[in-house]
Amino acid sequence: MSSWDPQTSGLTVRLRDNPGRVGHTTGRWKFAGSLTLVEVAFGPNEKQFKNQELLEQVHSSEDPLDLLLGGKLGLPSDLRRVLAFEKVRGELTNIFYSMESSNTDFYAHQFKPVLRFVESPLGRLLIADEVGLGKTIEAAYIWKELQARYGARRLLIVCPAMLRDKWRRDLQAKFNIKAQVISASDLLVKAREIVTDGALESFVAISSLEGLRPPADFEDDRKASRRAQFARLLDQNPTSADFALFDLVIFDEAHYLRNPSTANNRLGRLLREASRHLLLLTATPIQIGSQNLYQLLRLIDPDVYFNEAVFADVLTANAAIVSAQRALWANPPKIREAEAAVRSARANSYFQGDPVLQRIEALLPEADTQTVMRIEALRLLESRSLLAQHMTRSRKREVLKDRVRRASQVLAVEFSSLEKEVYDQVSAAIRAKAKGESWAVVFSLICRQRQMASSIVGALESWKNTDFLEELVWDDLGVLPQDLFGDRGDNQQEVAAPTINLTSDVDLARLEELDTKYRQLIQFLKAELKRDPHEKFVLFAFFRGTLTYLHRRLQADGVQAIVLMGGADIDKDAVVETFSKTTGPTVLLSSEVGSEGIDLQFCRFVINYDLPWNPMRVEQRIGRLDRLGQRAERISIISLAVSNTIEDRILMRLYERIAVFRESIGDMEEILGDVTEKLIVQLFDPSLTEEEREQRAAQTELALENSRQQQGELEQEAINLVGFSDFILDQINESRAQGRWLSGAELLALVDDFFARHFAGTRIEPLDHEVTSASILLSEEAKLSLGQFIADTAPAVRTHLHQSLRPISCVFDPRRVNRSVKGAEFIEPSHPLIQWVRQAYELEPAQIHRASALHLRSGETDMPEGFYAYSIHRWSFQGIKRESVIAYAAQMLGQARPLTSIEAERLVGLAASRGQPLANVFASGVDRHELSQAAQACEEQLGLEFEKRLVDFLVENTVRCDQQATSATKFAARRIAELQDRVERFQLEGNDRLVPMTEGLLKKEESELKFKLQVVDKKRNVDPTMVHLGLGLIRVA
Repeated sequence: MSSWDPQTSGLTVRLRDNPGRVGHTTGRWKFAGSLTLVEVAFGPNEKQFKNQELLEQVHSSEDPLDLLLGGKLGLPSDLRRVLAFEKVRGELTNIFYSMESSNTDFYAHQFKPVLRFVESPLGRLLIADEVGLGKTIEAAYIWKELQARYGARRLLIVCPAMLRDKWRRDLQAKFNIKAQVISASDLLVKAREIVTDGALESFVAISSLEGLRPPADFEDDRKASRRAQFARLLDQNPTSADFALFDLVIFDEAHYLRNPSTANNRLGRLLREASRHLLLLTATPIQIGSQNLYQLLRLIDPDVYFNEAVFADVLTANAAIVSAQRALWANPPKIREAEAAVRSARANSYFQGDPVLQRIEALLPEADTQTVMRIEALRLLESRSLLAQHMTRSRKREVLKDRVRRASQVLAVEFSSLEKEVYDQVSAAIRAKAKGESWAVVFSLICRQRQMASSIVGALESWKNTDFLEELVWDDLGVLPQDLFGDRGDNQQEVAAPTINLTSDVDLARLEELDTKYRQLIQFLKAELKRDPHEKFVLFAFFRGTLTYLHRRLQADGVQAIVLMGGADIDKDAVVETFSKTTGPTVLLSSEVGSEGIDLQFCRFVINYDLPWNPMRVEQRIGRLDRLGQRAERISIISLAVSNTIEDRILMRLYERIAVFRESIGDMEEILGDVTEKLIVQLFDPSLTEEEREQRAAQTELALENSRQQQGELEQEAINLVGFSDFILDQINESRAQGRWLSGAELLALVDDFFARHFAGTRIEPLDHEVTSASILLSEEAKLSLGQFIADTAPAVRTHLHQSLRPISCVFDPRRVNRSVKGAEFIEPSHPLIQWVRQAYELEPAQIHRASALHLRSGETDMPEGFYAYSIHRWSFQGIKRESVIAYAAQMLGQARPLTSIEAERLVGLAASRGQPLANVFASGVDRHELSQAAQACEEQLGLEFEKRLVDFLVENTVRCDQQATSATKFAARRIAELQDRVERFQLEGNDRLVPMTEGLLKKEESELKFKLQVVDKKRNVDPTMVHLGLGLIRVA
């Protein structure tokens, strides 16, 4: 007999046979014979009269264990709702909200920066991965995490101008992020709006490094340029506890910021202070101890890397941590070495009194025999790595098990007598002309020579073009002549193309007929196309005249080709899309700058029609194909070299010596860049004989080989000092295997379930048989509720669901976005629909039933058949950082010990996703006493694990609070000193009107420090929370 009054409105009730079905009484009731029918509102427009005897009142204080033992067990959908809601809340630190959020393949190493970033209290990171490993994707993952966790609204990407379109294309294609390429003027307008109108503005903007560089005297408010105004606005609006101009700033090609005296570095410093988070991306080799690494880390954290002496101390201290890691990773583990390394670390001033290292020292004696202790020690060591807090670096050889092999083939060409005669005439004329000339003129003459080696006919045809030098230097090097020669003091008028007079008339038609280099190319192409008519080839040449000539010849010989060169009027996307089609052209003829920012993983042949002077250009050409996503096991690198020309002969020897065609030389960029210019000058020095040129080239080859060996040693040292990635990659792979991410299927199920329970008039229909896509038309009540939520919260993501009169295609899996219809909405955790659903459950937690019974077929799991009790907790620890995790425990009924936490998590996850309802639990042979014992054993295990985790968190929190307080004090001292210097400088210059404003900034800085230290002191008191999310029974049979 029910004890509650059916006439009372607002009581929370549920169905006895389906406890997850919860509603509220309206106060209306009636008799039907001997039955009392009570009206229950299960949603705004779903009211039903139910037999009172089939209903029971829900009390907010109900214990999940009472529900379990009382048999009040819900369905698999109730368990799914519990887990999905916890993930959607965006607070879990052991969940990757960015995992599976893109239209890309999964690579564990790409989540290493995500893990570092999420755990970082600083919110800044240097990502220094080798080229081709996906730094753009890693940065976008981090942005997704910030959106899901903190509701981030504003992202600014700063990159070289030539990469802006690549960023825009990649963000749209891979993440469905609509980014806008923006000028400095427009960015200034946006920033002003944020300062004056509040922080609700949302955008993803891409701007050029070149366009934002501030002048050195930007503080002078008489400087009216957009760049100076933008710099002043940044300087006057640093990030505070409640305001930031940008949520995240990403610098691509960050090595351009490494010189502290440049405008680039100045921009980096200003944007660092104006953004809540910062990412620096660079593929430039990182040498431990180098000035370049120091300057980049100083941008990340100027308070830690205050000067080079401190940087050296950090390296020394960190070496001991990595030595301990190396000893523990050994098989078998070298415990004595690890203990000695930890003692060495504790003796260093950076770690004196460090409680985490004390705990590690206590764990090590048992780490020899207990794997769990060794893993725990490694986890704690990882948290103490000093460099790892600020940077990550992955290399292909470390993170890719099945690396693409490079197969090199040289097509040797020997000029005919006529070609050699013309070539020698031009070479002699060039050397004669070079005597006594300026560097700019010599360089332009060398460009003439390079054209001859590339294509004699193409060169002679195009020499009528007086702008050839500017085109050539731009296409090959990506710079303008004035940039190249500006620091040499040469008169720009001298860069005009010198005239080369030949001693005899040249028969171009005959040269074209005898073109031995082209003959080799067409023979090779036709032989390969005979083997596979659908094969694709990317051919690189550094000279437009060569590309134009080859296009004409190939078309005439029946080989379809398309040209890709630099220029504002070139639609790179359209060219690549045309080339990629099965029915598209066979050959892509590309210049260097033409290929910037494009990915050609669908092709496996790269042809070097000519050999660039800088070997890094060869590496970059190959890198267009040798990237993540290349499906071929081997890529073929074909190089045409004219054996009876000194430059090709010497270059081939040089390239073979440094193995540029066989493996990546990314680690040698700086070395090769220094050597290139010297080699060019030596080869074309008119005072040298042929034998002397050969001798100089041989010396260069030997020096480069020695440098490469040294570079390998330096890179190994870098690995030793930055740390091991194995532990982190194992963590990431485990997270993926355990389902610690929010899938599209989970989101769709959450939405479908929500509308079924609350807004039954909403139409959700499958879209084109896609399990993670749906056509959605909200009911009028749902539109009204969602519209009110949007008006109240102004979400960063837009939607038309609350306004549309027609169904909207909604895609819950980003991998399906490219196949979705036009106008479809991509539903992810930050979408207003999901945030609205989340709020509804937060406001009425009784809607989530926390006890379930499930049946899992034995073929779905490797766990033995039987009945299992399970329990799920959410643990939260709030200190200087916040940690929130879902913890699992499970135990088979009648057994003495619970499963491991990993086994329990896997079992519960499988039951949630694949389980079926389990009815009549106690009638099917379940012993209530055994169930109670197993459930309580789960609770005891979770209690013990919670205490252990709390101890670890308390220790780490103390260390981090100390670091934060020191960092805040150092930062304020540095900032105050800078502002005091400004005041003194303005006073000396008689610029009195700027003094009061600067003194105001000084007071603001002092006030901000006081506030920061108060916040740190408050966060020393850790707030631990344990929430019981659910309990239940799983039958495996």
